[in-house]
Amino acid sequence: MKKLRLIILALVLAACAPAVAQAQVQGQLTASGQDIVKAVSQARGKVVVVNFWASWCGPCRQEIPELIELRKRIPADKLLIIGVSLDQDQNMYAMFTAKAGFNYPVYMATPDVGPAFSIRAIPRTVVYSPKGEMIHSEEGYYPGEELELLIKKYMGA
Repeated sequence: MKKLRLIILALVLAACAPAVAQAQVQGQLTASGQDIVKAVSQARGKVVVVNFWASWCGPCRQEIPELIELRKRIPADKLLIIGVSLDQDQNMYAMFTAKAGFNYPVYMATPDVGPAFSIRAIPRTVVYSPKGEMIHSEEGYYPGEELELLIKKYMGA
């Protein structure tokens, strides 16, 4: 049974390979989310938005297209967006990322990432200043227009 699931997963991933590559899917986060910590520290001079989500979450599915549009409007040298899926089903994650059209890096978190970042509800959006300081944390749907205003406030800082 486990072998059959692995074969099915391999077939799904193979079928989705071109779309997944476009989505910039990065694999799994390390145990305590060190990939996020590293990305924030390496993004000095940029505003960083980390969005925790799951494919089954309605408000998350509402936010993601707004983040994709935001990524189109604000250049990569000013803004880094990182998506972190808390999905536990790799198949659902793969199918969603293949269809969503992500234009920013997306990771699938290991189970300990949620507790490491004190995730109590999703979506959760965390914003870091160009100096690497956390300037905002929002649980629940965060409208793209409000997020854009916050980002633009700190872009020149």
